[in-house]
Amino acid sequence: MFGLGLPELLVILVIALLVFGAGRLPEIGSSLGKAIKGFKDASDKRDPEPAEPKGQVPGAATKDCPQCGRAVTPDATFCPGCGKKLSGSA
Repeated sequence: MFGLGLPELLVILVIALLVFGAGRLPEIGSSLGKAIKGFKDASDKRDPEPAEPKGQVPGAATKDCPQCGRAVTPDATFCPGCGKKLSGSA
């Protein structure tokens, strides 16, 4: 647990006891536990979004660069991979 042993945890507990007092420690621990549980629940419920390639319209057809073979959008004039000018028939 982060390289902390029993002596280090006891020192942290004693300092927290002195700072917050004995009456507030259970309240602080409870709220901290609820916050961690809420964070875990929220991160588990989140569905990852499917990654779409940047610069491309979904459903648009692509063509290949005749020089390097990289896929480019149909309206591209230059290849983003090699920088060569694309011909109209490619």
